[in-house]
Amino acid sequence: MANATSDAVLVTGGNSGIGLECARELARNGWRVLIASRNRAASEAAARGISGQVEVHELDLASRDSVRALVSHLTSRAVPLRALVCNSGLQFNHGPQLSSDGYELTFAVNHLGHFLLANLLLDTLAAHAPSRIVVVASGVHDPAMRTGMPKPAIDDLDVYAATGGPKRGEFNGRLAYVNSKLANLWFAYELARRCAGRGITVNGWEPGLVPGSGLARDYPAALQFVWNWVLPGIAAAVAPFFPAVSTARRSGRDLARMVMDPALEKTTGKYFPSHTRWREAPSSTESYDRARAEALWDASLRMSRL
Repeated sequence: MANATSDAVLVTGGNSGIGLECARELARNGWRVLIASRNRAASEAAARGISGQVEVHELDLASRDSVRALVSHLTSRAVPLRALVCNSGLQFNHGPQLSSDGYELTFAVNHLGHFLLANLLLDTLAAHAPSRIVVVASGVHDPAMRTGMPKPAIDDLDVYAATGGPKRGEFNGRLAYVNSKLANLWFAYELARRCAGRGITVNGWEPGLVPGSGLARDYPAALQFVWNWVLPGIAAAVAPFFPAVSTARRSGRDLARMVMDPALEKTTGKYFPSHTRWREAPSSTESYDRARAEALWDASLRMSRL
């Protein structure tokens, strides 16, 4: 799909884990890769380890101003963007922590920042169509799956945006993460509907259980050690036998395939989970609730000030 001299792809959180491996694979296949993250030093270090065309950009998804500044910069340079990978994600053990704009940080980064970024880039993506947007979700959004995580619970959207959960004055970091992953799919499916006829496809994708990712950064030191240094080796050994378990390298390569595979050029509004070896499959029943997706869209428009 890529023209080695021009086609660009923006990968949020492309400086570590799955995002880094995705960026590496895309660059290897001739894409001009734009790594966007809040940690510029980590992004520059990651870029030095990638062969190909790689650029580093600052992006704090928790800040409307930061998102708008990046889009303004890319637009002023007429970057030929043909793909956006909404990969960045956070999970907190303590909170709620609030973004600079006053929203619960898991919601702000995992959903709202990507919502604003994608919408501001739609005209650019349409101008270089066919283009693709991939939204990284998670199997934890589905209460029918045995993940060990709580079931999603989103009632009042303003309360959710403030707390990550259904009640004021309460915070559950695991629930906030689960809720954000359901929001990711509501967003992906609604965006796919709204992009019909513009030459932009939008799909949800799920990496599987990938130990070593940054999701445990807020956990106790002992758990971080196990997550970062013990479980990755175990995952590498069992991944060939358990589809829902993966490694950053394996998942990152498959995420890159969502951008590059010619067979997916016209596929939109679909979900690609790890337990099917990343073949198209249904997401949860609740994720297809169009009324709730539209309500989240309208609330996100207001919160992001679009």
